[in-house]
Amino acid sequence: MFSGFWGSLSDRYGRRPVLIASLAGSMLAYILLSLVFSGLILSTALLIIARAFAGSFAANISAAQAAISDITKPEERSKGIALISAAFALGFVFGPAIGGILSENFGFGFPIYASAMLSLIATVLCYFLFKETLPEEIRLANRRSNVKRKILDVKLISDTLKNKNFGKYILIYTAGVFSFSNIFGTFQLFAGRKEGLAYNQSEIGLIFSFMGICNALVQIFLIRYFTKQIGEQNSLILGCFLSVFGLGLIGFSPTTMILMIVIAVLAVGNGLNNTVSVSLLSQHVSKDKQGTVLGVNQSLGSLARFFGPVWGGMVYQWVGYRYPFVTGGLIMLAVTVYAYQKIRRD
Repeated sequence: MFSGFWGSLSDRYGRRPVLIASLAGSMLAYILLSLVFSGLILSTALLIIARAFAGSFAANISAAQAAISDITKPEERSKGIALISAAFALGFVFGPAIGGILSENFGFGFPIYASAMLSLIATVLCYFLFKETLPEEIRLANRRSNVKRKILDVKLISDTLKNKNFGKYILIYTAGVFSFSNIFGTFQLFAGRKEGLAYNQSEIGLIFSFMGICNALVQIFLIRYFTKQIGEQNSLILGCFLSVFGLGLIGFSPTTMILMIVIAVLAVGNGLNNTVSVSLLSQHVSKDKQGTVLGVNQSLGSLARFFGPVWGGMVYQWVGYRYPFVTGGLIMLAVTVYAYQKIRRD
């Protein structure tokens, strides 16, 4: 809901103030959340408020992507976006492990206090070290335009999706996020089946860590390789194609070795899809609209992350344990055909 709004503000006032506000808001949200998990205030309402507060200030991704777009040449864009994705992948690997150790030794509230402290450190570093990347003349021109943005601007989202130059990249990104999000919630149930792999919680955690490591390696090394060898547009089509098999075959993996191979394929496909689609999107957007459009992209991605697990859970319960992954693969097959036709035609 808020990413497009924050993105528009970053086009008018700069990336730096939006990043600082986002990080400071995250810190306050973690403080509120820690009051619940530490037992100081046992309130479901406060828990909901804290999460809503965190979501409303979640503008750092689109603002950071816009900043990368401001300072990189088009041919270097995917490499810059990949660094952001790699940071998230490494957080996916080490965050749960560190949180588990801290909660086991110091209580459930301590990891959230630690997250608040990290957000505070990031806010201070951003304030003192981050230099504004959007030129002053662009900020002034955007402020003079007097275009008013709503928090949930349906017209902005609709116009962005309909744009012939870059709407397709947002659709590809959103569909990829939705398909990948199918596995969250359902993979644990699939992997824990006694008739199947019969993993315990620790083993499932290791598989997710392996997935995160693969994602990080893809972002750090393979994105640059593929985009250099076959170009960004072909890399995007390849990413969608690999995701078909990476998602669709998870439910048919009889052994750990085969599952790890499938997950590695998925990591390459999903990594290419997410990073290259954002890179191509930013290259087709004018400099004065980077924050707004990337914000809309993140908003739709967040909605996809919400509805993906919901869809996966319903399919798992009503159709069968393999089919959340199968439907994800089928969606990516349709996206592959769509991407091939759109990109080749253009």
